[in-house]
Amino acid sequence: MSKRSLAITVATLALAAASTAVSAQDGPITLLVGYSAGGSADFAARVMAPELSERLGRTVVVENATGASGMIALQNLINAEADGSTLYYGGFDTVAVPMVNAAVNIDWKVETIPVGRTATTSQTIAVPAASPYQTLTDLIEAARAEPDTITYGTPGIGSAQHFVGEMISHAADVTFLHAPYQGGSQVSNDLLGGMLDSAVFTTSTALPFVNEGNIRALAVTSAERSPALPDVPTLGETAGLEGLALPLWQGIFVKAGTDEAFVTELGAAIEASLAEADVQERLATAGFTAAPLAPAEFTAFIEEQAATYAQIVEQSAISIQ
Repeated sequence: MSKRSLAITVATLALAAASTAVSAQDGPITLLVGYSAGGSADFAARVMAPELSERLGRTVVVENATGASGMIALQNLINAEADGSTLYYGGFDTVAVPMVNAAVNIDWKVETIPVGRTATTSQTIAVPAASPYQTLTDLIEAARAEPDTITYGTPGIGSAQHFVGEMISHAADVTFLHAPYQGGSQVSNDLLGGMLDSAVFTTSTALPFVNEGNIRALAVTSAERSPALPDVPTLGETAGLEGLALPLWQGIFVKAGTDEAFVTELGAAIEASLAEADVQERLATAGFTAAPLAPAEFTAFIEEQAATYAQIVEQSAISIQ
């Protein structure tokens, strides 16, 4: 190959690479959600997507990649290019699932960059409206009197709801009977039908049932009372559970190696979006509180939560086989 031909080839490759980079930076952005359309994570992601589109000048499209407790979506992020064209909307499962499932070989600290927290919410411990248990203390005392008989339903082993049940059991030194389901819809059906003594829901899921008077909320798992259920006490307000809390949180991640300038731009777009009163109101309708954190603060928050999850796993030996 002549020097002239080699120069043309190198120039052509450089131009193609530059074209690809520009295309990635200017094209649409996929926001991966690990759960089905209509769920709480999907709802919040769809509130954020058009706001981010406006601020980034690129269309942000929500894509539901369901399965494996959100891990399929997270793996899709890891398999994507680190060019800012793929984002992941994650939370509790991002950190906790690899702790309880040895088959999931993902480390969020190594393989992702937490860009910004978007929202927090609580979980709600509830009983049927006709239940004799008026408070969480009543439920705990019943479990203490009859170990392994008072049931609590969750969407499955290793779920955030399961972590709540095990955390309460250990702190109160009682033994509830865990009833894991394959998803959340059957939990609510069986609680309403009186086949479960209690259940743990995300507050967004519990809200309609509480408002309609079909279930009684005994406590929320956030450190402060939920704005959506202001009359319901926190776990920490229950005797023997002081200081106990397990909030839920959501945020946006990119793949490790993504350009720092884009991470900064995306973080600013997330924060600006959450400052909008309309966004805050829409999130609140589903029981969320807009709670922005910049990348460094978001990472520190996740590390703090991860320590709590690890302690619960160690105490309760939660494991997905």
